Amino acid sequence: MSTIPAWWAGNGLRAEPSGLHFDGRSLRALATEHGTPLYVYSLAKVRRRVDELRAAFASRGVPFRLYYAMKANRFRPVLQTIRDCGDVGIDACSPRELELARELGFGPGEISVTASMLSNRDLDFFASAGASLNLDSLSAIRRFGERVPRGTAIGLRLDCAVDIGYGSHPKLAYGNTKFGFAHDAFEAAVEAAAAAGLVVETLHVHCGWGIQRGALHKLEWVMEKMAAFARRLPSVSTVNLGGGLGARRRAGDDPVMPEEWADAAARHLGPLGLTIACEPGTLLVDAAGVLLVEVNTVEEKSGTVWIGVDAGHNVNLYAAHYGLPIEIAHVDRPLAAIAGPASVAGNINESNDIFARDLPLPVVAEGDLLAFLPAGAYGSSMASDHCLRGPVREVAL
Repeated sequence: MSTIPAWWAGNGLRAEPSGLHFDGRSLRALATEHGTPLYVYSLAKVRRRVDELRAAFASRGVPFRLYYAMKANRFRPVLQTIRDCGDVGIDACSPRELELARELGFGPGEISVTASMLSNRDLDFFASAGASLNLDSLSAIRRFGERVPRGTAIGLRLDCAVDIGYGSHPKLAYGNTKFGFAHDAFEAAVEAAAAAGLVVETLHVHCGWGIQRGALHKLEWVMEKMAAFARRLPSVSTVNLGGGLGARRRAGDDPVMPEEWADAAARHLGPLGLTIACEPGTLLVDAAGVLLVEVNTVEEKSGTVWIGVDAGHNVNLYAAHYGLPIEIAHVDRPLAAIAGPASVAGNINESNDIFARDLPLPVVAEGDLLAFLPAGAYGSSMASDHCLRGPVREVAL
């Protein structure tokens, strides 16, 4: 039996000889009560993350605005927890997300919409809703201007041509992609907004996901670039730095901390006297969630131990779609010694339905429960009914 705590233990998640506990609740008992696969969320941990980010910006003495990226997790208790914070708005990226935000009591001034490749139907809805919209194409600027009164405020989403992502996977890098105006198209975007009768009040950028400390210099370069753009446009009152911060997904991760992010933003943008906005999603909810699954198959094939579970990429698409690592712990024996490598696969009839390959695990038997973590972000919100395996269960603590 190992006596060394796992790197992910703490902040409500405890690995004990009696099993895994989350906010004082037995994960075994929760799985027994609700069934599997089951997402379990700590609302206390969501609140702590908000407090940490709020404190990081407040201590720098700069005006700031926080928007929660709803696409990360839209489970009602999670959204209500964000609503109850009082000073956190919503980052929406579709008409239905905007509708849900309004249903939860978020007012127009508390919702920021950033979306791409917008249809006329989308623009009609956003115009009628009086949405605060960040646009990233000349086409959208022209068509939105035809639908709103002259003088309507908008934001411009920019691409500073810097690739920052978690590892080298192109799906996790946002620079040089479909999003945003190229940095050398800034003047053209400003001129198009003026021609459409729109006033640019916000400059927006989102340059990566899961940003690590090794890329902090790139992030600061983007902030410098955004400050330079803001100086060229007197109508700008807000610079929105998007999201990008996250928690560790494996022991060796070294993510940029909220204090470092806020310090860099205050240093580069603070002197302008503008409001600094950001849109955290993963940072607020990822480590606040775990996914519980039941083992249904343990079998060796051609020298590989395969562990099959009662969930697939219809339940959690992260590993299959983004190539992200995921930690897997034994629910009843989280401190057990490692027995060897095993590959963990889901129950969807697709070849890429694999959560992990050659992951060091303790002895696992059919009928055991496993916990996938972190799993609070982009799990249930991306879930589907592929192979008619849905829907997913969720519970909030």
